[in-house]
Amino acid sequence: MHPQALSVNVEEDRATVALSGEHEAYTADKLAHELSALIAEAVGVTVDLRRATFIDSTVVGVLIAADRRASEAGLPFSLVVGDETGWPVRRLLEVTGLGERLDIHG
Repeated sequence: MHPQALSVNVEEDRATVALSGEHEAYTADKLAHELSALIAEAVGVTVDLRRATFIDSTVVGVLIAADRRASEAGLPFSLVVGDETGWPVRRLLEVTGLGERLDIHG
């Protein structure tokens, strides 16, 4: 199992929430809390998945809910993937249709 980390970097009115390693129900609550707090403070959010090796359906649910709340608040919400993003993450985004629903860069 890969170590997991969640970091938040806020610059002015935009935040980057970076996930690295494997994320499932255990970290989904922390992620939900962080995203909710940022959106409540009217901060746009980018979730950086470039170093995420695995996310489960709980995390996907958190991302969908945060995207909905950001949209309702008129705030930008996007995901970033890259060459280092784990295959399970990419596959889950593809299978769930999130690749088409959410603003994904990378």
